Amino acid sequence: MGSLGDRLLERELETAHLQRAVDHSWHGVGRLVVIEGSAGIGKTTLVGAARELARAAGMNVRSARGSELEQSFAFGVVRQLFDPLLATANDAQRGEWLSGAAELAVPLFDARAPLLETGEDSVYPRLHGLYWMCCNLARQQPLALYVDDAHWADEPSLAFLGFLARRLDELPILLVVAVRSMAANAPGTLAALLADSAARVLTLRGLSADAVQRLLTTEGDGQVEAPFALACHDATGGNPFLLRELVKELDEARIAPVAANTAQVGSLGAQRVADAVLRRLARLSPGAPALARAVAILGDEASIANAAALAGMDQQTALELAGAMRAGELFGDAVRLTFAHPIIRSATYHNILPAERPVRHAQAAALLYERGAPAEQVAAQILLADGVAEPWVLGQLLLAAASALGMGAPRSAAAYLRRALALEQGQSDRAVLLARLGHAEVLAGLPEAADHLEEAVALTSDPDERTRVAIILAQLLKYTGRVPRAVELLSGLPPATDPTLRERVETEMLSGALMSATAHERLAERLEQLEDRRAHARSERERIELVVLAFERMNANRPKGELLDLLARAGPGPDSPDDRILLPPALMTAAATLSYLDEFDQAEAICRSVIEPSRRRGSLASLLIGLAMRAQIAYRRGDLAEALADAETAFRLASEVAAVSTVLRLHPLATINYVAVEQERSEFELDELLGITDESLNRDTLHVSLTLLSRARLLLALGRAQAALDQLLEFTALPRAFATGAPAFIAWRSDAALIMHQLGDRPGALRLAREELELAQAMGAARSVGVALRAFALVHDKPALDVLSEAVSVLERSPARLEYARAVVDLGAAMRRAGERSASRAPLREGHDLAVLCGATHLAHRARQELAATGLRVAPTGLQGVAALTPSERRVAELAAQGLTNRDIAQSLFITEKTVETHLGHIYDKLDVRSRRKLGELLEPAPSAA
Repeated sequence: MGSLGDRLLERELETAHLQRAVDHSWHGVGRLVVIEGSAGIGKTTLVGAARELARAAGMNVRSARGSELEQSFAFGVVRQLFDPLLATANDAQRGEWLSGAAELAVPLFDARAPLLETGEDSVYPRLHGLYWMCCNLARQQPLALYVDDAHWADEPSLAFLGFLARRLDELPILLVVAVRSMAANAPGTLAALLADSAARVLTLRGLSADAVQRLLTTEGDGQVEAPFALACHDATGGNPFLLRELVKELDEARIAPVAANTAQVGSLGAQRVADAVLRRLARLSPGAPALARAVAILGDEASIANAAALAGMDQQTALELAGAMRAGELFGDAVRLTFAHPIIRSATYHNILPAERPVRHAQAAALLYERGAPAEQVAAQILLADGVAEPWVLGQLLLAAASALGMGAPRSAAAYLRRALALEQGQSDRAVLLARLGHAEVLAGLPEAADHLEEAVALTSDPDERTRVAIILAQLLKYTGRVPRAVELLSGLPPATDPTLRERVETEMLSGALMSATAHERLAERLEQLEDRRAHARSERERIELVVLAFERMNANRPKGELLDLLARAGPGPDSPDDRILLPPALMTAAATLSYLDEFDQAEAICRSVIEPSRRRGSLASLLIGLAMRAQIAYRRGDLAEALADAETAFRLASEVAAVSTVLRLHPLATINYVAVEQERSEFELDELLGITDESLNRDTLHVSLTLLSRARLLLALGRAQAALDQLLEFTALPRAFATGAPAFIAWRSDAALIMHQLGDRPGALRLAREELELAQAMGAARSVGVALRAFALVHDKPALDVLSEAVSVLERSPARLEYARAVVDLGAAMRRAGERSASRAPLREGHDLAVLCGATHLAHRARQELAATGLRVAPTGLQGVAALTPSERRVAELAAQGLTNRDIAQSLFITEKTVETHLGHIYDKLDVRSRRKLGELLEPAPSAA
């Protein structure tokens, strides 16, 4: 077959690119290389050359290959990559490689490990665990991963390759993926991998006529005349595999490579290759075609025993035939039976009559089942078989689905369950299968999930089972923005016999009232009947009832003390049977309401109770919800760096969740918008955020109020005051459920009043400001009262100094540092305009320094301008100390100060260790420290303005 150099003809440029990728990856700058081309063009040969380059550099080389038959095997390619390594490792090595977050990947490689609870996030924990396993491996030795025929890789493995590819740039990991030229119907995960901006795509072309002549001369017995080589080039398009097959065919026909024989070359297509392969098989032995067909049916890596049984021959005969087929370059050199090239497998497989293939797959399924093969191997055959009606078939499909689901591969599970659904069964069995299928599709984020679950609910006669399925469907509907339908579904259910399920239904419906205005309206009668039993909650239902009562009374602008009492009794109490806490959205509603009442510490404690376990489990949806809420709390407190760090992380993670719509983007995006305005971002950045906000808007979501306010502030910052006011006045048309009458929740009247005043409508501004002040004082939350007082003071013809002073006094007692700084700067500015130039400097200086501490660039700039107007120049020095840290640096610094290692920090923040090291370097430089202990001292919370 010639030397490697001969087999890499005209691949010098590609080889050089691969060498550079190896060099970069070895030095910690990971690379993704995609080798793309048609079948037989030389991708596998180039992958082999790339492996040799990595081995020569001393990298840990792992290889895998996709297979047509094994596309349904959950994480099949991933297991090919790492199973051999883990199987030969000692306990200490396995412990190190699978430590920390990598522990989430253990069930993929250890059948004894507990599988995921299928109610959790399904795919993400496994991807997160596999990523950290790769990081752990690469810490010991740079890692090179090669995946050939990735177009046949299973979906979960492709998802992992994409997940890893997006995080390679700071890791000593090389990822090389070989794929056939992309078809229009290629999996989205594969298309996304190839579209990755960091991917270096090497597209292989056919060999030139000169290269074809050289290859023919090298592999033949003598000189090849140029016209004959040109005819061979035209016949094969320069495809190396087809060229070699043509050479074999011409040799067998004893056609000399001379110009006179060019007419005998002809064209070489798929059918001619197939015919040539079959002729070679027949010449080897009468039994060779049968063995080849058996391997084509069973798939690559078939055992001799199984292939022999399916071919109807004894093992000794099969062994002898396999040896001859290896010598004839029909089989590869692997211990188990594998075709030398996918084209040979395809030619052999498609030579089997189309009507015969399903029958042979059915035979293979029965054979594998009788021999105790894993359920997923049996199920893979069943997916391609017809007429398999034995009792064991359904059981094997269900086992394969359960295994795939537990490993975090719901798409694979759905494929098995769809096949199970095609089997004949009674209505009750169909209902069960539909429920399982719908659940798998929910976890996979497949759009057909709702239809299957709806049908399952309709077919299920048992009230308890029907309720269980309906709850799954309701949760899907809620997190894909269809809360009203979820409430309609649950309210129409017949009562379950299990009291726990009845409680669950009520809990789910009440949570719907916290998410959607339409759902809130439909449940109005039920909400009005909620009673405050004046006792501590002892069940999830009682807890959510208290949270909903607090939410309703906040809507009604009830006093702060009344709301705090309800929320205090909603948490686990001394008589509670366990220490469980409410799950979102009720839990987040409780945290949000506490933050509206200025109880920031309690609200943050609730967020931590969600964030920390979610990080350990890799539970993405819960994590991003917790981070989004903590970001809002940090913004209200006035810590813009903290707010932006959490909000940007939550927004980024929202794109990783397959099973939700854009609903989960709204909350963090609103906080990002608020901070962008405070930090004086460029017009381009603000306009871009406005576009993203408009794309994500869902006006039925109760928290859309935050989005509408943030949108108005973006418009105002862009100089579009009237558009901003129009946006704010939309609040007058929103239903009561949006809490538009509670300034502690949304202080839209203050914003609108200030814009009205700016546009010249002073009577309207004064009316709105007075209305907000009365509402805020009725509830009594200091932050909202101070904000309302400030607006009321500023919309007078001349700012009311006494009212501004009162605003400062109220906010001084509040933990809301940014609002306090804003009021202090306004007071100083008003004093200066009133002729108190010297006296105004103290509040202006205090407001400036506090604005800098908060990270409020816009406010600090305004304070400097006011100070300059008093005759005092303040240099616009850059931020110093902790205030100079970026949001990401601040988060890393906090975790480092808590004693976490770089590795722990990286796993907690879903970033690389290299990124942590880089951040720490910047942090130490900015703060002029060199130890984590010193970081802790500098990051201690600053004393409140009081």
